[in-house]
Amino acid sequence: MSPTEEAWYDDDAGPLVRLYARVGGRAPAVHDGLDMSAIVHRMADVPEPDGLTPDQRSALRLAREPVALSEIAAHLGLPLGATRLLLADLHEAGLIEARRRDASPDVLDRLLSGLNSL
Repeated sequence: MSPTEEAWYDDDAGPLVRLYARVGGRAPAVHDGLDMSAIVHRMADVPEPDGLTPDQRSALRLAREPVALSEIAAHLGLPLGATRLLLADLHEAGLIEARRRDASPDVLDRLLSGLNSL
């Protein structure tokens, strides 16, 4: 392995790619409906276009069933802002739909109770 290749690969972590390279050097997008609790679902019968990044293809796979944006971020190992940017691109391309998940006060009370019991 040459010195240049060593700088881009770590035996334990695998290929090292900076976050800005994974999102095309862009800043996170602000898109209504794509907050961390948004539920994302892949649109049925829409073919996957060429040119998607590996992260976008993985997000589409995860979104076969409704899934929270925060869960996609966790599976991809990306921050929420970067995940929102990737999903905003998929949304604009008509590949996914996103809807907000508004928590009722009852759900929030149960969540708080569960956190307090930890």
